[in-house]
Amino acid sequence: MASGLSWLDSSRDDQNRMRELLKLFSDAESRDELGVGQVRDAFSDLLFPGTSVLQTRARYLLIVPWCYQEAQRRGLRGERLAAQVDGNERKVIAALLRGDDTEGVIGRRAGVGVRTLPSAIYAAALLRYGIRTGDDDTPGRRVASGLFEADELADQSSSAWQPTLPGAPANFPNEVDGGLRLYPQEARWLRERLLAAAPDTLLAYLLQPELRPVTDGQAPWEPAALAAPEPVGSLVRDAQRFSLAMHGAALLYNLLVAERYEQAGLTEHENPTDVYRDALRKWSDRISVLPGLKGWERSRMWSRLIQQNPRIATNAAARRFIEQWLDAVTSGAAGDAATDAGLRALVAERERLVKKGQSRLVNDKLLRTWSGASGSRQLVFRWPQVRRILADIHDGCAADLPEAAGARA
Repeated sequence: MASGLSWLDSSRDDQNRMRELLKLFSDAESRDELGVGQVRDAFSDLLFPGTSVLQTRARYLLIVPWCYQEAQRRGLRGERLAAQVDGNERKVIAALLRGDDTEGVIGRRAGVGVRTLPSAIYAAALLRYGIRTGDDDTPGRRVASGLFEADELADQSSSAWQPTLPGAPANFPNEVDGGLRLYPQEARWLRERLLAAAPDTLLAYLLQPELRPVTDGQAPWEPAALAAPEPVGSLVRDAQRFSLAMHGAALLYNLLVAERYEQAGLTEHENPTDVYRDALRKWSDRISVLPGLKGWERSRMWSRLIQQNPRIATNAAARRFIEQWLDAVTSGAAGDAATDAGLRALVAERERLVKKGQSRLVNDKLLRTWSGASGSRQLVFRWPQVRRILADIHDGCAADLPEAAGARA
Protein backbone atom coordinates (compact mmCIF):
# COMPACT_ATOMS: atom_id res chain seq x y z
CA MET A 1 0.00 0.00 0.00
CA ALA A 2 1.34 3.46 -0.87
CA SER A 3 2.48 5.49 2.08
CA GLY A 4 1.24 9.00 2.75
CA LEU A 5 1.61 11.90 5.13
CA SER A 6 -1.31 13.53 6.86
CA TRP A 7 -1.42 15.79 9.91
CA LEU A 8 -4.84 16.56 11.26
CA ASP A 9 -3.59 19.07 13.80
CA SER A 10 -0.37 20.94 13.22
CA SER A 11 1.03 24.44 13.40
CA ARG A 12 1.51 26.56 10.29
CA ASP A 13 5.29 26.33 10.69
CA ASP A 14 5.11 22.54 10.98
CA GLN A 15 2.98 22.34 7.85
CA ASN A 16 5.40 24.54 5.94
CA ARG A 17 8.39 22.46 7.04
CA MET A 18 6.64 19.25 6.00
CA ARG A 19 5.96 20.64 2.53
CA GLU A 20 9.61 21.65 2.27
CA LEU A 21 10.66 18.19 3.43
CA LEU A 22 8.55 16.60 0.71
CA LYS A 23 10.20 18.82 -1.89
CA LEU A 24 13.67 18.04 -0.59
CA PHE A 25 12.97 14.31 -0.79
CA SER A 26 12.20 14.79 -4.48
CA ASP A 27 15.71 16.18 -5.04
CA ALA A 28 18.39 13.63 -4.20
CA GLU A 29 21.14 16.25 -4.03
CA SER A 30 19.19 18.32 -1.47
CA ARG A 31 18.47 15.55 1.04
CA ASP A 32 19.54 15.97 4.62
CA GLU A 33 21.51 12.74 4.92
CA LEU A 34 23.51 13.89 7.98
CA GLY A 35 20.66 15.41 9.99
CA VAL A 36 21.70 19.07 9.98
CA GLY A 37 18.33 20.28 8.70
CA GLN A 38 17.33 22.07 11.91
CA VAL A 39 20.43 24.24 11.78
CA ARG A 40 20.09 24.80 8.02
CA ASP A 41 16.49 25.94 8.45
CA ALA A 42 17.31 28.19 11.41
CA PHE A 43 19.97 29.95 9.34
CA SER A 44 17.46 30.28 6.49
CA ASP A 45 14.80 31.77 8.76
CA LEU A 46 17.25 34.22 10.30
CA LEU A 47 18.59 35.39 6.96
CA PHE A 48 15.33 35.30 4.99
CA PRO A 49 12.30 35.19 7.34
CA GLY A 50 8.99 34.21 5.80
CA THR A 51 10.55 32.37 2.87
CA SER A 52 10.47 28.72 1.85
CA VAL A 53 11.90 26.53 -0.88
CA LEU A 54 8.38 26.21 -2.32
CA GLN A 55 7.98 29.90 -3.10
CA THR A 56 8.56 31.06 -6.65
CA ARG A 57 7.62 34.68 -7.38
CA ALA A 58 6.94 37.79 -5.32
CA ARG A 59 3.60 38.69 -6.88
CA TYR A 60 1.97 35.70 -5.21
CA LEU A 61 2.17 37.74 -1.99
CA LEU A 62 -0.50 39.92 -3.63
CA ILE A 63 -2.31 37.32 -5.74
CA VAL A 64 -3.29 35.19 -2.72
CA PRO A 65 -4.92 38.09 -0.82
CA TRP A 66 -6.66 39.17 -4.02
CA CYS A 67 -8.15 35.68 -4.35
CA TYR A 68 -9.57 35.96 -0.84
CA GLN A 69 -10.79 39.52 -1.25
CA GLU A 70 -12.64 38.64 -4.44
CA ALA A 71 -14.43 35.81 -2.63
CA GLN A 72 -15.10 37.87 0.49
CA ARG A 73 -16.73 40.61 -1.57
CA ARG A 74 -19.40 38.04 -2.46
CA GLY A 75 -20.32 37.77 1.22
CA LEU A 76 -19.35 34.10 1.44
CA ARG A 77 -18.29 32.40 4.67
CA GLY A 78 -16.90 29.09 5.82
CA GLU A 79 -16.76 26.25 3.33
CA ARG A 80 -18.41 28.29 0.59
CA LEU A 81 -15.75 30.95 0.94
CA ALA A 82 -12.98 28.32 0.94
CA ALA A 83 -14.42 26.74 -2.20
CA GLN A 84 -14.60 30.11 -3.97
CA VAL A 85 -11.00 30.93 -3.04
CA ASP A 86 -9.91 27.53 -4.31
CA GLY A 87 -11.69 28.24 -7.58
CA ASN A 88 -10.14 31.71 -7.80
CA GLU A 89 -6.65 30.31 -7.38
CA ARG A 90 -7.21 27.79 -10.15
CA LYS A 91 -8.55 30.53 -12.44
CA VAL A 92 -5.34 32.45 -11.75
CA ILE A 93 -3.27 29.41 -12.71
CA ALA A 94 -5.16 29.11 -15.99
CA ALA A 95 -4.74 32.82 -16.70
CA LEU A 96 -1.00 32.77 -15.95
CA LEU A 97 -0.45 29.69 -18.12
CA ARG A 98 -2.04 31.51 -21.05
CA GLY A 99 0.65 34.17 -20.79
CA ASP A 100 4.00 34.27 -22.55
CA ASP A 101 6.14 34.01 -19.39
CA THR A 102 5.31 31.00 -17.22
CA GLU A 103 8.50 30.99 -15.13
CA GLY A 104 7.57 30.38 -11.51
CA VAL A 105 3.88 29.69 -12.14
CA ILE A 106 2.63 27.34 -9.43
CA GLY A 107 0.90 24.60 -11.39
CA ARG A 108 3.10 25.03 -14.43
CA ARG A 109 3.32 21.25 -14.86
CA ALA A 110 0.11 20.01 -13.22
CA GLY A 111 -2.09 22.84 -14.46
CA VAL A 112 -5.30 23.81 -12.67
CA GLY A 113 -5.41 20.41 -10.98
CA VAL A 114 -2.31 21.14 -8.89
CA ARG A 115 -2.76 19.87 -5.33
CA THR A 116 -0.79 22.46 -3.35
CA LEU A 117 -2.07 25.93 -4.11
CA PRO A 118 -0.33 29.29 -3.60
CA SER A 119 -2.45 30.03 -0.50
CA ALA A 120 -0.83 27.05 1.23
CA ILE A 121 2.68 27.90 0.10
CA TYR A 122 2.52 31.59 1.04
CA ALA A 123 0.34 31.44 4.18
CA ALA A 124 3.24 31.77 6.64
CA ALA A 125 4.86 34.55 4.62
CA LEU A 126 1.64 36.56 4.47
CA LEU A 127 1.41 36.46 8.25
CA ARG A 128 5.13 37.07 8.83
CA TYR A 129 5.14 40.15 6.62
CA GLY A 130 1.96 41.57 8.10
CA ILE A 131 0.08 41.34 4.81
CA ARG A 132 -2.44 39.17 6.57
CA THR A 133 -3.34 40.96 9.81
CA GLY A 134 -5.98 38.60 11.27
CA ASP A 135 -4.97 37.21 14.64
CA ASP A 136 -6.80 33.88 14.51
CA ASP A 137 -4.07 31.24 14.73
CA THR A 138 -6.25 28.20 15.37
CA PRO A 139 -8.14 27.81 12.11
CA GLY A 140 -9.68 24.63 10.78
CA ARG A 141 -7.60 22.50 8.47
CA ARG A 142 -8.45 19.97 5.82
CA VAL A 143 -6.28 17.08 4.74
CA ALA A 144 -6.71 15.61 1.28
CA SER A 145 -4.77 12.88 -0.50
CA GLY A 146 -2.04 12.92 2.11
CA LEU A 147 -1.10 16.56 1.53
CA PHE A 148 -1.93 19.68 3.47
CA GLU A 149 -4.49 22.13 2.20
CA ALA A 150 -4.44 25.37 4.14
CA ASP A 151 -7.83 26.97 4.66
CA GLU A 152 -6.71 28.95 7.68
CA LEU A 153 -7.72 32.21 6.04
CA ALA A 154 -11.15 31.03 4.97
CA ASP A 155 -13.15 32.46 7.86
CA GLN A 156 -11.34 35.78 8.02
CA SER A 157 -13.18 38.93 7.04
CA SER A 158 -11.82 41.46 4.57
CA SER A 159 -10.23 43.28 7.53
CA ALA A 160 -7.75 40.40 7.76
CA TRP A 161 -5.64 42.13 5.10
CA GLN A 162 -3.43 45.18 5.21
CA PRO A 163 -5.71 48.11 4.36
CA THR A 164 -3.03 49.59 2.08
CA LEU A 165 -2.81 46.41 -0.03
CA PRO A 166 -2.72 47.41 -3.72
CA GLY A 167 -5.90 46.56 -5.59
CA ALA A 168 -6.25 43.61 -7.94
CA PRO A 169 -6.13 44.27 -11.67
CA ALA A 170 -9.32 44.43 -13.69
CA ASN A 171 -11.04 41.14 -14.53
CA PHE A 172 -9.12 39.29 -11.81
CA PRO A 173 -9.00 36.28 -11.35
CA ASN A 174 -10.04 35.38 -14.90
CA GLU A 175 -7.24 37.58 -16.15
CA VAL A 176 -4.00 38.56 -14.42
CA ASP A 177 -2.72 41.69 -16.09
CA GLY A 178 1.07 41.66 -16.06
CA GLY A 179 1.33 37.98 -15.19
CA LEU A 180 3.84 37.51 -12.39
CA ARG A 181 5.63 40.79 -13.01
CA LEU A 182 5.16 43.40 -10.34
CA TYR A 183 3.96 46.83 -11.33
CA PRO A 184 5.93 49.69 -9.73
CA GLN A 185 3.27 50.50 -7.13
CA GLU A 186 3.02 46.83 -6.13
CA ALA A 187 6.79 46.41 -5.93
CA ARG A 188 7.24 49.53 -3.82
CA TRP A 189 4.47 48.40 -1.48
CA LEU A 190 5.95 44.94 -1.06
CA ARG A 191 9.40 46.39 -0.46
CA GLU A 192 8.10 48.63 2.32
CA ARG A 193 6.15 45.73 3.84
CA LEU A 194 9.20 43.48 4.00
CA LEU A 195 11.44 46.24 5.31
CA ALA A 196 8.97 46.95 8.10
CA ALA A 197 8.33 43.30 8.96
CA ALA A 198 11.89 41.95 8.75
CA PRO A 199 14.36 44.71 9.66
CA ASP A 200 17.95 43.78 10.50
CA THR A 201 17.88 40.74 8.22
CA LEU A 202 19.72 39.95 5.02
CA LEU A 203 16.35 39.97 3.26
CA ALA A 204 15.82 43.62 4.18
CA TYR A 205 19.43 44.60 3.49
CA LEU A 206 19.31 43.18 -0.04
CA LEU A 207 16.18 45.22 -0.78
CA GLN A 208 18.30 48.38 -0.95
CA PRO A 209 17.98 49.73 -4.51
CA GLU A 210 21.66 49.30 -5.35
CA LEU A 211 21.83 45.69 -4.11
CA ARG A 212 19.81 43.77 -6.69
CA PRO A 213 21.22 40.21 -6.71
CA VAL A 214 22.95 39.09 -9.88
CA THR A 215 20.91 36.67 -11.94
CA ASP A 216 23.38 33.80 -11.73
CA GLY A 217 24.51 34.34 -8.13
CA GLN A 218 24.94 30.90 -6.57
CA ALA A 219 24.97 31.87 -2.87
CA PRO A 220 23.80 34.79 -0.73
CA TRP A 221 27.29 35.72 0.52
CA GLU A 222 28.28 37.92 -2.35
CA PRO A 223 30.62 40.81 -1.41
CA ALA A 224 27.80 43.21 -0.63
CA ALA A 225 26.14 40.78 1.78
CA LEU A 226 29.42 39.98 3.55
CA ALA A 227 29.92 43.71 4.08
CA ALA A 228 26.46 44.22 5.59
CA PRO A 229 26.35 46.09 8.92
CA GLU A 230 25.64 44.34 12.18
CA PRO A 231 23.77 42.26 13.15
CA VAL A 232 23.48 41.03 9.56
CA GLY A 233 27.12 40.86 8.52
CA SER A 234 28.34 38.45 11.19
CA LEU A 235 25.35 36.16 10.60
CA VAL A 236 26.11 36.04 6.87
CA ARG A 237 29.75 35.20 7.57
CA ASP A 238 28.71 32.46 10.02
CA ALA A 239 26.32 31.06 7.41
CA GLN A 240 29.06 31.08 4.77
CA ARG A 241 31.54 29.29 7.03
CA PHE A 242 28.97 26.77 8.18
CA SER A 243 27.87 26.07 4.61
CA LEU A 244 31.34 25.53 3.21
CA ALA A 245 32.58 23.58 6.23
CA MET A 246 29.61 21.18 6.28
CA HIS A 247 29.85 20.69 2.53
CA GLY A 248 32.98 18.66 3.22
CA ALA A 249 31.01 16.27 5.43
CA ALA A 250 28.42 15.83 2.68
CA LEU A 251 31.10 15.09 0.11
CA LEU A 252 32.80 12.61 2.45
CA TYR A 253 29.48 10.82 2.98
CA ASN A 254 29.03 10.49 -0.77
CA LEU A 255 32.59 9.21 -1.06
CA LEU A 256 31.78 6.48 1.47
CA VAL A 257 28.69 5.52 -0.51
CA ALA A 258 30.69 5.59 -3.75
CA GLU A 259 33.31 3.24 -2.31
CA ARG A 260 30.66 0.78 -1.18
CA TYR A 261 28.91 1.16 -4.55
CA GLU A 262 32.04 0.17 -6.45
CA GLN A 263 32.84 -2.65 -4.01
CA ALA A 264 29.37 -4.07 -4.72
CA GLY A 265 30.24 -4.22 -8.42
CA LEU A 266 27.65 -1.59 -9.40
CA THR A 267 28.54 0.33 -12.54
CA GLU A 268 25.69 2.65 -13.54
CA HIS A 269 27.74 5.63 -12.34
CA GLU A 270 31.25 5.78 -13.73
CA ASN A 271 34.14 6.04 -11.26
CA PRO A 272 32.14 7.78 -8.48
CA THR A 273 34.99 7.27 -6.01
CA ASP A 274 37.35 9.32 -8.18
CA VAL A 275 34.66 11.98 -8.59
CA TYR A 276 34.25 12.49 -4.85
CA ARG A 277 37.95 12.25 -4.02
CA ASP A 278 38.53 15.04 -6.52
CA ALA A 279 35.60 17.03 -5.08
CA LEU A 280 37.07 16.71 -1.59
CA ARG A 281 40.47 17.92 -2.80
CA LYS A 282 38.85 21.00 -4.36
CA TRP A 283 36.81 21.55 -1.20
CA SER A 284 39.97 21.38 0.92
CA ASP A 285 41.59 24.05 -1.27
CA ARG A 286 38.57 26.32 -0.88
CA ILE A 287 38.26 25.86 2.86
CA SER A 288 41.96 26.58 3.40
CA VAL A 289 41.57 30.16 2.14
CA LEU A 290 38.18 31.00 3.64
CA PRO A 291 38.61 34.19 5.72
CA GLY A 292 37.97 33.96 9.44
CA LEU A 293 37.78 30.17 9.64
CA LYS A 294 40.73 29.71 11.97
CA GLY A 295 39.75 31.01 15.36
CA TRP A 296 36.05 30.99 14.43
CA GLU A 297 34.26 31.64 17.71
CA ARG A 298 30.91 29.90 17.38
CA SER A 299 29.09 30.62 20.63
CA ARG A 300 27.22 33.62 19.23
CA MET A 301 26.22 31.60 16.18
CA TRP A 302 24.73 28.86 18.35
CA SER A 303 22.92 31.41 20.53
CA ARG A 304 21.25 32.93 17.49
CA LEU A 305 20.31 29.57 16.05
CA ILE A 306 18.86 28.30 19.34
CA GLN A 307 16.91 31.51 19.82
CA GLN A 308 15.42 30.99 16.35
CA ASN A 309 14.68 27.31 17.01
CA PRO A 310 14.97 26.19 20.65
CA ARG A 311 14.74 22.53 19.58
CA ILE A 312 18.33 22.77 18.38
CA ALA A 313 19.43 22.95 22.02
CA THR A 314 17.80 19.60 22.78
CA ASN A 315 19.19 17.83 19.71
CA ALA A 316 22.46 16.89 21.38
CA ALA A 317 23.52 14.28 18.82
CA ALA A 318 23.26 16.68 15.89
CA ARG A 319 25.07 19.47 17.67
CA ARG A 320 27.82 17.11 18.84
CA PHE A 321 28.38 15.85 15.29
CA ILE A 322 28.42 19.37 13.86
CA GLU A 323 30.85 20.62 16.48
CA GLN A 324 33.21 17.68 16.01
CA TRP A 325 33.25 18.21 12.27
CA LEU A 326 33.70 21.99 12.57
CA ASP A 327 36.55 21.45 15.04
CA ALA A 328 38.28 19.24 12.48
CA VAL A 329 37.75 21.83 9.74
CA THR A 330 38.99 24.81 11.75
CA SER A 331 42.03 22.90 12.97
CA GLY A 332 42.98 21.85 9.44
CA ALA A 333 42.51 18.13 10.18
CA ALA A 334 39.65 17.84 7.69
CA GLY A 335 42.00 18.57 4.81
CA ASP A 336 42.71 14.83 4.70
CA ALA A 337 39.08 13.82 5.26
CA ALA A 338 39.07 11.29 2.42
CA THR A 339 41.62 9.12 4.23
CA ASP A 340 41.21 10.16 7.87
CA ALA A 341 39.82 7.10 9.67
CA GLY A 342 38.33 9.14 12.50
CA LEU A 343 36.44 11.54 10.23
CA ARG A 344 35.26 8.72 8.00
CA ALA A 345 33.89 6.95 11.06
CA LEU A 346 32.31 10.18 12.36
CA VAL A 347 30.36 10.74 9.13
CA ALA A 348 29.42 7.08 8.68
CA GLU A 349 28.13 6.75 12.24
CA ARG A 350 26.14 9.98 11.94
CA GLU A 351 24.45 8.86 8.70
CA ARG A 352 23.57 5.47 10.16
CA LEU A 353 22.14 7.14 13.26
CA VAL A 354 20.00 9.49 11.16
CA LYS A 355 18.89 7.04 8.46
CA LYS A 356 18.86 3.80 10.48
CA GLY A 357 17.68 0.99 8.20
CA GLN A 358 17.49 3.41 5.28
CA SER A 359 21.24 4.04 5.38
CA ARG A 360 22.96 3.39 2.06
CA LEU A 361 25.99 2.33 4.06
CA VAL A 362 24.10 -0.74 5.30
CA ASN A 363 21.08 -1.14 2.97
CA ASP A 364 22.06 -2.93 -0.25
CA LYS A 365 18.72 -2.28 -1.94
CA LEU A 366 19.01 1.46 -1.44
CA LEU A 367 22.65 1.38 -2.47
CA ARG A 368 21.59 0.04 -5.88
CA THR A 369 19.20 2.99 -6.34
CA TRP A 370 21.82 5.64 -5.48
CA SER A 371 21.63 8.48 -8.01
CA GLY A 372 25.32 9.27 -7.76
CA ALA A 373 24.69 12.30 -5.52
CA SER A 374 22.77 12.43 -2.28
CA GLY A 375 22.81 15.56 -0.14
CA SER A 376 25.97 16.64 -1.98
CA ARG A 377 25.12 20.26 -2.71
CA GLN A 378 26.47 23.09 -0.63
CA LEU A 379 23.87 24.70 1.64
CA VAL A 380 22.65 28.06 0.30
CA PHE A 381 19.69 28.66 2.63
CA ARG A 382 16.86 29.06 0.08
CA TRP A 383 18.91 31.48 -2.00
CA PRO A 384 17.54 30.43 -5.44
CA GLN A 385 13.98 31.18 -4.30
CA VAL A 386 14.91 34.35 -2.41
CA ARG A 387 17.04 35.64 -5.30
CA ARG A 388 14.05 35.37 -7.66
CA ILE A 389 11.72 37.14 -5.22
CA LEU A 390 14.24 39.92 -4.58
CA ALA A 391 14.77 40.33 -8.32
CA ASP A 392 11.01 40.64 -8.86
CA ILE A 393 10.78 43.46 -6.32
CA HIS A 394 13.88 45.27 -7.58
CA ASP A 395 12.78 45.01 -11.20
CA GLY A 396 9.28 46.19 -10.37
CA CYS A 397 10.56 49.21 -8.46
CA ALA A 398 12.88 50.12 -11.32
CA ALA A 399 10.41 49.44 -14.13
CA ASP A 400 9.37 52.29 -16.36
CA LEU A 401 5.82 50.98 -16.65
CA PRO A 402 2.36 52.42 -16.10
CA GLU A 403 0.51 51.16 -13.06
CA ALA A 404 -1.78 48.16 -13.46
CA ALA A 405 -4.63 49.13 -15.77
CA GLY A 406 -8.01 48.96 -14.08
CA ALA A 407 -6.62 48.23 -10.61
CA ARG A 408 -9.13 48.68 -7.84
CA ALA A 409 -8.22 51.01 -5.02
